[in-house]
Amino acid sequence: MSEKFHFLKLEATGNDFILVDASKQDIPLEHLEHIALEICNRKTGIGADGLLILHPISTLGADYTMIYKNADGSDAGMCGNGGRAIAFYASQNGYSDTHRFQVHEQVYEAFVHPGSHHVEISFPDCDAPSSIANEWLACVNKGSTEQSTQQASTFSSLFKADAAFRAYPQTEHVVLFSNDPLAIQPTEELAKLAHSIRNDELFHPRGTNVNFVCSQQANHIQLETYERGVEHFTLACGTGAIASAMAMHMKEGGKTGSQLYHVTVQGGLLEVSFDCSGTDTLTRSEHGKLFKKVLLKGPARIVFNGIWAGN
Repeated sequence: MSEKFHFLKLEATGNDFILVDASKQDIPLEHLEHIALEICNRKTGIGADGLLILHPISTLGADYTMIYKNADGSDAGMCGNGGRAIAFYASQNGYSDTHRFQVHEQVYEAFVHPGSHHVEISFPDCDAPSSIANEWLACVNKGSTEQSTQQASTFSSLFKADAAFRAYPQTEHVVLFSNDPLAIQPTEELAKLAHSIRNDELFHPRGTNVNFVCSQQANHIQLETYERGVEHFTLACGTGAIASAMAMHMKEGGKTGSQLYHVTVQGGLLEVSFDCSGTDTLTRSEHGKLFKKVLLKGPARIVFNGIWAGN
């Protein structure tokens, strides 16, 4: 299959994306999985972490709909940095600096700072991250999850987690903490462990994104994310930054009130802010807490544009 269309390459804190504006041209939405596989391939395509489609119709009254496919063609749920990238593009192409876009059944508000490349995305309320059982964490610290103990001896000494959380800022994440910044460096050995966790039965059937976090200063975290659908470490992950900041807050006691976290990733710096509330009847969190006014902020820019003629 050969599809010819205009595209743009964007990046947001190192996450790179191919964007196709479906308000200006026809693109076969039924073939997006195949298109993503081809165009995101870094050897035979343009190369990207994922494919963004700006679709002009929203069923929820937003300004447009963002459709996102991972590099392997799978559905990612929400992509935070992809949302910032598409919002930056939209602000340069007829949409206001403040606008709303739909992803699946949720609406997000974007604010592009005038005269800059900084973009904020407002997320729906999130349940507090939940801690993962010590038995599972012990398996991780042996170098694998229960499904892949055969690999344990290969890299068991390289990463030791002191806590683990599950979080869902509109897509699945697991967050693991270490006190050693060298232990979270994205080596091939750590990628093997991350792949094992990503496919662990605890997260079936869709799997999970895997975040390795180190914090040596209050409200500052260093983050490396192994992304589901890319199947390796990426330079940044927006929803991973949110999940990690919320998990860090719960690890430190989860006090109520407004919080701001600075998240250092390979691609630069992200800011995550939120209000942590007390018991709420809407929350299913084991901690009885709800995260509101969740904001993700960071830079985004257009890198280049071109014509894709297919393979």
